[in-house]
Amino acid sequence: MSKPSRYPKPWHKRLWRWFYSHFEFLPILLGCWLIPPLPRSTVLWLANMGAALAPFFDRRGAQYARANINYLFPKASPRRKALILRGSYRNIIRVMLDMFWFDKRHPEKLSRWTSLSPVWHDFLEKSQPKVIVTAHHGNWEMAGHVVVSAGYPLMSVGKALGSAHTTEKLNRFRSRFGQEIVLSEGAVRPLLRTLRKGGNIALLADQHLSAREGGVWTNFMGHRARTAPTPAFFALRVPHSLIGVAYMQARPDGSYQCKTPIIIQPMPGETVERLTQRIVDASSQLIRRFPTQWLYQYKRWRDIPYNATPEEFPFYARPDKHDLPPAP
Repeated sequence: MSKPSRYPKPWHKRLWRWFYSHFEFLPILLGCWLIPPLPRSTVLWLANMGAALAPFFDRRGAQYARANINYLFPKASPRRKALILRGSYRNIIRVMLDMFWFDKRHPEKLSRWTSLSPVWHDFLEKSQPKVIVTAHHGNWEMAGHVVVSAGYPLMSVGKALGSAHTTEKLNRFRSRFGQEIVLSEGAVRPLLRTLRKGGNIALLADQHLSAREGGVWTNFMGHRARTAPTPAFFALRVPHSLIGVAYMQARPDGSYQCKTPIIIQPMPGETVERLTQRIVDASSQLIRRFPTQWLYQYKRWRDIPYNATPEEFPFYARPDKHDLPPAP
């Protein structure tokens, strides 16, 4: 028996899909046009005003953020927790605005408002392959641009967003200062090739990754969390690799500085799990020093280990079905 023929979608839905696929990049184009001419003081003012309003509009994100802040800082005063929440939103909005404000038509902005510490220059001058690791902390988007603008080639990973057309345009926009962007799907080979040639790659270290996708348990900020082992995987696959844990600090005056890296050298025979924990420890150290600049607005602790009490975790966490007790 043949399957019934599928009716075509109504014309208005087809029209909307065509419009969305061709114009979903429009907000980015508007940002490229409206934001770069603004004075730096106006950008900072917009970030401050946005931080005050964002929790009312981003109710789901604010709910996750409050749960994560309570989880990480249970003894902090309500006022301190509110300051961390507002600081986190201010940082997110500033990251988004600065994606547009720093444009290639005004290269002097990078030299005026960003800098690499001397230790970073020394690290990047080394001939060894280097894995640069950062978290959603400070301005993680600008960190790669600053490295490249200082004369050091860099390959980073980008995720697909929206349609293929939009992803292509967005990655072209993100690579405007010379940073090479590869999509996460199929990124292993070009990243390994770059490392084996003695190049630099940049990866994020604070993302949740399920057990099915290869995530490993780590102690992140004092709590067990599934974490992507990607930086450790690459560093262990290429001999003599160095890991530099980075943090692009957002300063009150509107400038950024890539702080002194925490340098990690893989040890002979070290496992991916052990090296991932060392990377997470370094990242956690930086986040604890500057807690208002981390991204709290997502489900970082979404998996609960089999031997843990669910009440100890944030409200959004669920038991990890793939985390089974060890065999007797």
